[in-house]
Amino acid sequence: MDFQVSVLNFEGPMDLLLHLVKETKLDIYEIKMSEIIDKYLDYIHQIQNLNIDISSSFLIMAATLIHIKSKKLIGKSEEEYDNDEYDINSEEDLKNKIILYEQYKKVTKDFENLEEKRKEIYTKLPENLKNYEVNYELFNENGLNGEDLLKALEEVLKRLHYKEPKTKRITKKEISIESRKIWIRKKLENIEKCDFMELFEYNTKEYIIATFLAVLEMSKESMVKITQENTFETIWIWRLD
Repeated sequence: MDFQVSVLNFEGPMDLLLHLVKETKLDIYEIKMSEIIDKYLDYIHQIQNLNIDISSSFLIMAATLIHIKSKKLIGKSEEEYDNDEYDINSEEDLKNKIILYEQYKKVTKDFENLEEKRKEIYTKLPENLKNYEVNYELFNENGLNGEDLLKALEEVLKRLHYKEPKTKRITKKEISIESRKIWIRKKLENIEKCDFMELFEYNTKEYIIATFLAVLEMSKESMVKITQENTFETIWIWRLD
């Protein structure tokens, strides 16, 4: 049964021509186009012998190549090619078309790779980020807020850094927020207030984070009050009975 195919999965006649060029394993600028024309026509002839209906674009290219070959045989000058109705009028035209098609294929491959990478990226429409805005305000009469506490924590880290020993022994010790809350409550049992900086005795990451979060939780639960008279002055932790 006859049926139409894209010749051996080539995307078109230029794809087949490029394939034939690459088969020579020579640079396209060194190849004689007459050899590529003969190979193309032989290829189409073999396909026709299989009683397969070839796509019209392959046959049009075959006719064009036969036209170029016939001109060369009768010795028609290059200047006369311009009056022909064909898009490709000479071997030089054919070579340039193949080079241009090869560049197109490379660019297409690059775009395909970018498309595959793009499939791995998830995007979403912009939304109002105010819904996720962190409320730093702790609402006390002195206007102290979370940013002030963060600055104070940075100061704690700087001070503890200078107290670090020259040699260290790394050990793993879990510090819970609850244990730090208990420690802070005991510290405030016999005093009315303490300096925020006094709550940090050790410079381990777990210790500092647990202590800082414990202070925030105790403030939220109205167990302590955090005050600061003026910017950059001492931050006080007050016991609330």
